[in-house]
Amino acid sequence: MKKLLRFFLVLLLPLGWLTSCNNNPQPEEEPIVEQDTLTVLQHIQERGRLVAVTNCEIINYNTEKPTPSGFEYELLSDFCNANGLELEMIVNENLDSCFALLDSCRVDMVAVGIGSNKDMKRRYLLTDPILMQKSVLVQRLPKDWNKMSTANEVENQLLRSSVDLAGKTVHLPQGSHEVKLLEHLSDQIGDTIYIVECDSLNSFDLVQAVESGEIDYTVVEEYVARMASIGLKGLDTKLNVSVEQPLGWAVQNHDNDSSLLMALNGWIDGFEQRNLNRILAKYVNKGNVFGTRKPKEGELSGFDGIIKKTAKNIGWDWRLLASLIYQESHFRLDLESEKGAFGLMQLMPVVMEKYEIGYDATPEEQLEAGGKLIKYLGECLENKVADSTERVKFVLAAYNAGLGHVYDAQRLAEKYGKYPDVWDNNVDYFILNKSKKQYYNDTCCKAGYLRGTETYRFVEEVLDRYYQYQATYN
Repeated sequence: MKKLLRFFLVLLLPLGWLTSCNNNPQPEEEPIVEQDTLTVLQHIQERGRLVAVTNCEIINYNTEKPTPSGFEYELLSDFCNANGLELEMIVNENLDSCFALLDSCRVDMVAVGIGSNKDMKRRYLLTDPILMQKSVLVQRLPKDWNKMSTANEVENQLLRSSVDLAGKTVHLPQGSHEVKLLEHLSDQIGDTIYIVECDSLNSFDLVQAVESGEIDYTVVEEYVARMASIGLKGLDTKLNVSVEQPLGWAVQNHDNDSSLLMALNGWIDGFEQRNLNRILAKYVNKGNVFGTRKPKEGELSGFDGIIKKTAKNIGWDWRLLASLIYQESHFRLDLESEKGAFGLMQLMPVVMEKYEIGYDATPEEQLEAGGKLIKYLGECLENKVADSTERVKFVLAAYNAGLGHVYDAQRLAEKYGKYPDVWDNNVDYFILNKSKKQYYNDTCCKAGYLRGTETYRFVEEVLDRYYQYQATYN
């Protein structure tokens, strides 16, 4: 009986196994994943924030001040404002690491001046050029260069040809486009240029390392060299190691989705060159990194030396010129008005073009151009106002409002029985009232309407301050 029972159990077990297997639920079908139809730009807009990585804090993104600043930061802020986005900036001094963040999709773009070489074009989408810049060699001037009697003595000890780089060691930021540039240059000259890539030093650091003697050479963009050498002496950056080349930004190539690239290029195309030059000058121009130069004890401004030189050239008391500069800019090198007047002497773009200076003009160049304008105005008024002391008031008025309005006020003064060569209580009255229809519509007026209160106060305030300066500064 027991054997029979065991026999039936053996028969039933396979049946039970078969029954339990058949009762198991069938594998669930994989859920259907909806295809993402949003573009890269639409994802960024949905997020409401653009994330960019840059390098070189001092130039590109600086958070040491109360409000963030920097060349790349200001440009991208303008782009984000135009597209209703917030901007998040990340700093990573190592360029390879910057691109690693882009490759891993942790950032939307690399906001660094990137050279448009074949390797970059293959891996990423590159924007239209932000800048056209040459790369320059940074080298130290020879020891005791400032004691040498001739310029040739200095020149003979400097590298002045790309061929001179043969056998030299040049330190570069790791991953920078200058690495490819020097590798190509090494092939061209048929000799070895020893390249050391630095993973923890940016271009700014390397320029300072040349100055301190830690390294002999580096190659950086021209604008970086100028910015990094502020306050440093004994550096030479005259050797160009490349022609002008386009520098732009990089975005990830997401299955050929160029939506972000197109938005950036559209913004670049509409961004005024004048604004780009202004922003660049703000960070590159010597001294502009500080906005103003702090005067030393007993000085009126940080620019007394060049003010005195310019004043001597135009025959003015230097304190009068200093008062004019204070009135215009409060001694700010990078100040720009809503009308486009720029710099220490608030020169209009047409004046800057006439005297061949740009937004990267040094303080000396700005004052030289402003001095030429003052001298020109004085010469135009010389035959109309014989007294030199009196003429200064007319020149100040013309500096503020233009010669045409001063000539109109003189003609009005003569027509209505006033002295056309005397400012106080004569010509100044018609400047002050030239906003009145009866005067600016007068047949003797050619320059039209003027809000004369501004010009009247300009002359008055510059002269009042000048008298104060006379009493305080020798």
